[in-house]
Amino acid sequence: MVSSLVDIILFAALLFTSIRVTKMHRELVKLRAHQGEFTAVVGKTNETVDDMVVMVREFSSDGRQMVQALGDKIDEARKAIAEIDTRTAAQNPA
Repeated sequence: MVSSLVDIILFAALLFTSIRVTKMHRELVKLRAHQGEFTAVVGKTNETVDDMVVMVREFSSDGRQMVQALGDKIDEARKAIAEIDTRTAAQNPA
């Protein structure tokens, strides 16, 4: 009788453990599948960040060139204004 009771308790424990192991196995399978997807997403993210770094470098380079060109045009405009002021002053002596 005591042996039967112990057998029933051990069988219930074995059944419970088997159910839990089966659930864990399913979770591990899902985790592996998601890990593959996660790895792919991280790879794409890494490529995108690399592309963004290249774009920022190109934008910085283009921005410097544009600032230099604008500075040159401003200098030309100042020279033209000074020349106009000089001619106007020469034509209209006070």
